[in-house]
Amino acid sequence: MYTKQEESITVRHVRLEEDLPKLESIEKFSFTHPYSRSLLKTLATLDIGELLVAVVNGEVVGYISSILETKGLASIASIAVHPSYRRKKIAKRLLAELIQILRRRGVFEVRLEVRKSNLPAQNLYKSFGFKCVCTLQKYYEDGEDAIVMYLSLKNNKHGSSTI
Repeated sequence: MYTKQEESITVRHVRLEEDLPKLESIEKFSFTHPYSRSLLKTLATLDIGELLVAVVNGEVVGYISSILETKGLASIASIAVHPSYRRKKIAKRLLAELIQILRRRGVFEVRLEVRKSNLPAQNLYKSFGFKCVCTLQKYYEDGEDAIVMYLSLKNNKHGSSTI
């Protein structure tokens, strides 16, 4: 069941022309090496992907994107929430919605990479059942390691609508 705070969050598919400038802004606030406008546009238009945005009071405040790698396997390419809206369960809601969509599309396993230092994100993913499977040494541009995490959607409660 959603809390009152979570109910005020709307998650929808990206509207390319309308949302792209805001996504670009969120990227710049969130990452040292943000995705370019052209990469965000590519993620938004992929037939083999999903790009969802979180909207609060009519404003896009976060997004999540995924790519179908192979039949049954999707990768989360990126998740970001504007700094002013962090710690309001927006990332949790985006992840829950994406997992439901991926499950409906026949995905049974989801993978992602997360910075070794990003413990809040790792804890979010673990709360959904993601497991750490390995470390990629010096994965990021600044030399930081990445933790590779996997989630099986087979018999996973987070693929249901009870989140």
